Amino acid sequence: MKSAIENRDFGFDPREFNTDPIEAAYRDALGDGLERVLGGGADTLGDLVNGLNEIHVTAPDGSAWTEDTLAAELNRLAQ
Repeated sequence: MKSAIENRDFGFDPREFNTDPIEAAYRDALGDGLERVLGGGADTLGDLVNGLNEIHVTAPDGSAWTEDTLAAELNRLAQ
Protein backbone atom coordinates (compact mmCIF):
# COMPACT_ATOMS: atom_id res chain seq x y z
CA MET A 1 0.00 0.00 0.00
CA LYS A 2 1.32 3.45 -0.93
CA SER A 3 1.73 6.18 1.64
CA ALA A 4 -0.17 9.47 1.40
CA ILE A 5 2.94 11.12 -0.03
CA GLU A 6 3.35 8.48 -2.74
CA ASN A 7 -0.28 8.94 -3.81
CA ARG A 8 0.13 12.69 -4.40
CA ASP A 9 1.78 14.21 -7.46
CA PHE A 10 3.98 17.05 -6.24
CA GLY A 11 6.12 17.08 -9.39
CA PHE A 12 8.99 15.92 -7.18
CA ASP A 13 9.59 13.45 -4.41
CA PRO A 14 9.38 15.44 -1.14
CA ARG A 15 11.36 12.74 0.65
CA GLU A 16 14.39 13.63 -1.48
CA PHE A 17 16.08 16.94 -0.75
CA ASN A 18 19.47 18.52 -1.17
CA THR A 19 21.29 19.08 2.12
CA ASP A 20 24.17 21.03 0.55
CA PRO A 21 23.97 24.45 2.25
CA ILE A 22 25.67 26.21 -0.69
CA GLU A 23 23.17 24.79 -3.18
CA ALA A 24 20.30 25.67 -0.84
CA ALA A 25 21.54 29.26 -0.47
CA TYR A 26 21.99 29.55 -4.24
CA ARG A 27 18.47 28.25 -4.93
CA ASP A 28 17.04 30.64 -2.33
CA ALA A 29 18.87 33.61 -3.85
CA LEU A 30 17.81 32.68 -7.37
CA GLY A 31 14.20 32.13 -6.28
CA ASP A 32 14.11 35.44 -4.44
CA GLY A 33 15.66 37.20 -7.43
CA LEU A 34 13.18 35.66 -9.85
CA GLU A 35 10.27 36.67 -7.63
CA ARG A 36 11.57 40.23 -7.50
CA VAL A 37 12.17 40.48 -11.24
CA LEU A 38 8.87 38.82 -12.16
CA GLY A 39 7.08 41.08 -9.67
CA GLY A 40 8.64 44.03 -11.45
CA GLY A 41 6.96 43.02 -14.70
CA ALA A 42 9.51 40.84 -16.48
CA ASP A 43 7.76 38.61 -18.97
CA THR A 44 10.48 37.34 -21.31
CA LEU A 45 13.66 35.37 -20.79
CA GLY A 46 15.63 38.46 -21.80
CA ASP A 47 13.80 40.53 -19.18
CA LEU A 48 14.62 37.93 -16.53
CA VAL A 49 18.30 37.89 -17.50
CA ASN A 50 18.53 41.69 -17.45
CA GLY A 51 16.68 41.91 -14.15
CA LEU A 52 18.76 39.26 -12.40
CA ASN A 53 21.97 40.87 -13.62
CA GLU A 54 20.80 44.33 -12.50
CA ILE A 55 20.15 43.10 -8.94
CA HIS A 56 23.39 41.11 -8.89
CA VAL A 57 21.90 37.61 -8.66
CA THR A 58 24.60 35.60 -10.42
CA ALA A 59 24.77 32.26 -12.19
CA PRO A 60 26.11 29.28 -10.19
CA ASP A 61 29.68 30.02 -11.30
CA GLY A 62 29.39 33.67 -10.23
CA SER A 63 29.12 35.04 -13.76
CA ALA A 64 26.39 37.24 -15.21
CA TRP A 65 23.39 35.47 -16.70
CA THR A 66 22.84 35.04 -20.42
CA GLU A 67 19.63 33.75 -21.97
CA ASP A 68 21.36 30.43 -22.68
CA THR A 69 22.71 29.98 -19.14
CA LEU A 70 19.42 30.93 -17.49
CA ALA A 71 17.41 28.62 -19.76
CA ALA A 72 19.81 25.75 -19.04
CA GLU A 73 19.72 26.41 -15.29
CA LEU A 74 15.93 26.60 -15.15
CA ASN A 75 15.81 23.33 -17.06
CA ARG A 76 18.30 21.73 -14.63
CA LEU A 77 16.32 22.87 -11.61
CA ALA A 78 13.08 21.56 -13.10
CA GLN A 79 14.48 18.01 -13.31
